Amino acid sequence: MLLHKKNAKFMIVNLVIMLMIIFVAYNFVTIYNYPNEINLMQGHSQKLENSLLCRLVLDKMDEGNINLSKLSSKLTSFTLINGKAEGSANAKLKIFNLFPIKNVQVNVIPDKRIIPSGEAIGVKIQTKGVLVVGLSSITTADGKKHSPAADAGFEIGDTILEINGQKIEKDRDITNIVNNSKEVSLNFLIEREGRQQKIDVKPVQSLEDNIYRIGLWVRDNIAGVGTMTFIDPDTNTFGALGHGITDIDSGVLVDISMGSVLKSKVASVQKARKTVPGEIVGIFYENDNPYGRINKNTNFGIYGDLNTDSMRDMAKPIQIGLSYQVKEGPAKILSTIDGNKVEEFDIEIQKVNRQNSPNSKSMLIKVTDEKLLEITGGIVQGMSGSPIIQEGRIVGAVTHVLVNDPTRGYGIFIEWMLEEADIPLESTTEAAAGQ
Repeated sequence: MLLHKKNAKFMIVNLVIMLMIIFVAYNFVTIYNYPNEINLMQGHSQKLENSLLCRLVLDKMDEGNINLSKLSSKLTSFTLINGKAEGSANAKLKIFNLFPIKNVQVNVIPDKRIIPSGEAIGVKIQTKGVLVVGLSSITTADGKKHSPAADAGFEIGDTILEINGQKIEKDRDITNIVNNSKEVSLNFLIEREGRQQKIDVKPVQSLEDNIYRIGLWVRDNIAGVGTMTFIDPDTNTFGALGHGITDIDSGVLVDISMGSVLKSKVASVQKARKTVPGEIVGIFYENDNPYGRINKNTNFGIYGDLNTDSMRDMAKPIQIGLSYQVKEGPAKILSTIDGNKVEEFDIEIQKVNRQNSPNSKSMLIKVTDEKLLEITGGIVQGMSGSPIIQEGRIVGAVTHVLVNDPTRGYGIFIEWMLEEADIPLESTTEAAAGQ
């Protein structure tokens, strides 16, 4: 009987210890993932989650014009109560509301509004220099195979900027220089992972066509169809795709020298099936007056400026939804799957990932609209950038599809796209002070 009581007590003690470990681990993960900076929307009552152990407490010496509620001893969240002023304040994440462990900047931002798009666009970019997309071997007159570029240290994803000091802009520039040099060693200036370096390589003469080669496959421009996400009516800045343009062969993010977006028309849709991605087939025409200019190609979309005349027929701006306002449940996307008509389709946000820094997989979404499922099978290539609307706010954009289930995919928070577009959310110090 005594042994039985000891075993029961031992089990209870172990259970308590296990629960304490789980509790501490949960709070440690929450602390680790807690963002260094939080944006709150001006004039709205908003709640953010805290951990069970930690509280976010404003530094009273630096509240400025921000009107935030006081934390009660029971609540584990803080609320912005109808803040009428913009600005920033410092806050501290504290254990038991006593011991500070992390500094957090809290920004109250203006009621920002942008124009949701959803229209299909043609995208054409000229790479900075010429991108290496493959390496090959060359058979010479002696019957031997040589790989001059590979032997010299070239890698897929390198960007060729100059040869012997001559600027390279097109793939034919390399062909002409290499063939004219014959067997004279050439000095290449390349860029690899953001750093420049020089490589010397000596061409060899191909047995097949007697042309001098070094064994490189290169590309100097990329074109395709995507979806525009938003336009800022104050600056004519646009954002599209929600993910970067990468080379199809190397997977490397393309460094652009110039690029343009063009009006496009959807000609047909290749329906998606499990493990077989679908695709929007679009038509766009080059002209002397493109729809807009691309300035940036980043991991989280392409960004640039629209022509002023292109703004005439735009829809009305709507409020942005910040990351903490996104929730699981019904939402809509705007996309073009027929001609140039933007339509609204139903989706469900199944999971929201709270993120400290930009990521193109901010939320997991599922297409529920019967019409869209019938025509496309779900999310297809070319729909990237379709704006996500929830409760009247633009909260993000479609970025990826799950190959094994094309009805589901990922979206990026609109906050991250605005940041990439250099559209400021927080106010300046002068604005915060009411000057």
